[in-house]
Amino acid sequence: MSAAERDLSSSDTSVSGLSEAALARIAEAVAAAETRTSAEIRVVVARAPLVQHPFFSVLWASLAALVLPWFIGLLRPMPALELLAVQAVLFVVLASVLMLPGVVHRVIPRLALKAAARSAAIETFLAYGIPQTAGRTGILIYAAARERLVEVVADEGVHTPLGHGAWQDICDAVASRARQGSLADGLVCGVEKAGELLSGPLPRRPGDRNELANHVIVL
Repeated sequence: MSAAERDLSSSDTSVSGLSEAALARIAEAVAAAETRTSAEIRVVVARAPLVQHPFFSVLWASLAALVLPWFIGLLRPMPALELLAVQAVLFVVLASVLMLPGVVHRVIPRLALKAAARSAAIETFLAYGIPQTAGRTGILIYAAARERLVEVVADEGVHTPLGHGAWQDICDAVASRARQGSLADGLVCGVEKAGELLSGPLPRRPGDRNELANHVIVL
């Protein structure tokens, strides 16, 4: 199993989700791509936040409360107990602000979001039975709408003949079109790119059947 990722940070991706028409268009692209290859393609769009706990809000508030009062103490010496009181008040105030709904997701480092996206993509890949396809030829295109990230996870049956570069090409195709227009356009382009790449080493064969549904999974 291999994974690749790309940042969609310049796109106009919306966390409100995709329209029924957009979802149908992506599903049609999956069906068309699979007429060219024996591999299986699944598309998942996650609308919920990748990180749903306030860990980073508490972390930044703790660090600020630990450090900033010492600068105040350098300018205005104060007893240790008073300094501790300032630290406690500052922590409570900052933590309360950083945990506000409009703020809590903005203080998460980008690297942490990318790690969470990769973990979520791999979990989804396993949860929806993609590794159970005949020949281990399934791939997952996973888009985290709120964080504007895309991941591709590929099983060993397709990774061996194509390699990591192919999955990065698919991520790039999604990101390139998403930045120009919408997430739906990007996903359609990514699916088309997947069909093109997979059709070479894994062409459609007589008797091949559709093992995974073509519709988009929205989480």
